[in-house]
Amino acid sequence: MPRYYFHVREGTTLTRDLEGQELPDAEAARREAIATIREILGETLLHGGALDGRSIEIADGAEHGHVVDVVETREALFQDGQFRTYSDDITQSAPTNSPRE
Repeated sequence: MPRYYFHVREGTTLTRDLEGQELPDAEAARREAIATIREILGETLLHGGALDGRSIEIADGAEHGHVVDVVETREALFQDGQFRTYSDDITQSAPTNSPRE
């Protein structure tokens, strides 16, 4: 199974993933990168900071691997110009109305 590395870019700073993760294919790596961007966005919302300006470069090698795909922050937020929804979004099960006494 191929190993993919998820390097995080913030502006001109690149933080390299030196461990990587074994995944079946590039599409699975892209899904993992989107999940990682979602986690980063969650932490950013909790602690403050800009929501945009980050990307994850998916590479097929840790140091000098070929970048096979790039996932931008906005791809985790928007799809076809609309806010993106996820089937695993736990807020979908939250009550929409609070009970009245």
